[in-house]
Amino acid sequence: MLTQNMSGVSYVADHSMRSGACAYGSYKPALQIGGQYHLPHSEGPMPTYTHLMQPAAAPCMNESASLTGGLHGPTPRLPLPPTTLLTSSKPPTRREDDKESCAEEGWLDDEKFGAEDKGPSEDYTFCGVDLKPVLPVALAVSTVIGGLCMLLVQIPMLSRFTFLDQVYLSASFAVLYVVVMGCMGYCAFTDPGQVKKTRNTKVGAMDIEEGMPRRAHKSWQYPRAIRRYDHYCKWLQNVIGLLNHREFVVMVGGLVLIAVLGIIVDLYLAVLIAEKGFVGSEIIVALHLGYSIALLAMAGPILKIHVGLISRNETAQEWKKKEHYVANNTTIGDNIPVEELDDDEYNEIFDRDAFVYDRTRNPFDNGRFTNCWNFWCQPRWPADAKGEF
Repeated sequence: MLTQNMSGVSYVADHSMRSGACAYGSYKPALQIGGQYHLPHSEGPMPTYTHLMQPAAAPCMNESASLTGGLHGPTPRLPLPPTTLLTSSKPPTRREDDKESCAEEGWLDDEKFGAEDKGPSEDYTFCGVDLKPVLPVALAVSTVIGGLCMLLVQIPMLSRFTFLDQVYLSASFAVLYVVVMGCMGYCAFTDPGQVKKTRNTKVGAMDIEEGMPRRAHKSWQYPRAIRRYDHYCKWLQNVIGLLNHREFVVMVGGLVLIAVLGIIVDLYLAVLIAEKGFVGSEIIVALHLGYSIALLAMAGPILKIHVGLISRNETAQEWKKKEHYVANNTTIGDNIPVEELDDDEYNEIFDRDAFVYDRTRNPFDNGRFTNCWNFWCQPRWPADAKGEF
C-alpha cells in the first residue's frame, strides 16, 4: 500500500515483519524512479493496491500542512491517501494455547476454573450456587469416600480370605490417606511463597532494594510475585510455588499410590467374588474399581510430568514456555531455540512432539542427582530464601 506525505516522500507498507510482532504494520520509504516506486534494496517495482483503497481524511494532518507554504503561497489542502488497518483473522496458534493452558490441566475450562493469568469466572453458578470451588471439593470428597470404602469394605473382605491382618492394613491405608489429605489441604490454603514486601539489603550505610528473584512470577491470585513459581493448579485453585511445591508432589504421588493399590485390591476381590460370591459387595467393588482407574488416569500423567521436571530442575512454567528446548530439522537449521520459530513451524514440530530439551540452556540443571537433592532437601523456609535453585 502506497502513501505520500506532504514533503513528497512516498512510503509503502512493510509486511516483512513476523506475524503478531506489530499490530498495525510499519512503513518504509519508497523511491520514485521512472514513474514507478521502488523499495530500497528491492529488485523490482513495488506493487500497488489501489483496488483495496477507500477514501479517508485526516483533518489534523491537512491543517499542519496548510501552515507550511512555499514561495508561491500556502500549500493547498490535499486529501490524504487511504489507510488500511493491518489486522489478522488467523485463529489463535498452538504456541499461545500452550502458554496459556496449564500443562497438566489444559482440558479444563479456563473461564470456569481459572488459569495462569486469570481467576475463575464470577458468573460460574448453578441455581444460585457458586460452583467455582467444585474441583477442590470434588477432589477432597472423592478421596474421602474412596478411603472410607477401602477401610470399611475392601480391607475387611481382603483380611477375611487372606492371612493379612485387618488392623495393620487399616492403619497403613489410614496413614496414607491422612498424608494425602493433609498435603491437599496445605497446598490449597497456604501461601505459595510470595516475595517479601520489602527486599532491602544493607550495604554499608546505604539501604539498597534487591531485584526480583529469578524464577519468580506474578499471579492474579496474590498481590506479590511468587518465588520459584511452578504453575496454577485448578484442582486446588491455588498457585504451586516455593513453599508448597514439595507437598504438591507428595499429594500427587499419594493419589497415584491410592489408585494403584485400589486397582490391585479390587481386581483380586473381583476374582474372589466370581469364585465364591458375595451378594451386595459386587457393586461397591465395581464402583471403587472405576474410581481407582479414573484417579490413576488423571493423577498418573501429572506425576510423570513432575518427576521429569524435578530430574531436570525445570519448573512447569519454564516447560510450558519451552525456554530450555530447541528444534532440529527446521527451515533455519538445527539446534534452533523454540522461541525463534515462526508459528506455523512451531505448530508442526509441536504436533510431532519433536522439541528437544537442551541442558545447556537451563542454568539450574546440575545433573539428576543434584537436582533431586536440591528439590527435596534445599531449605525453603528461611526468610532470605529466594527459590533460585
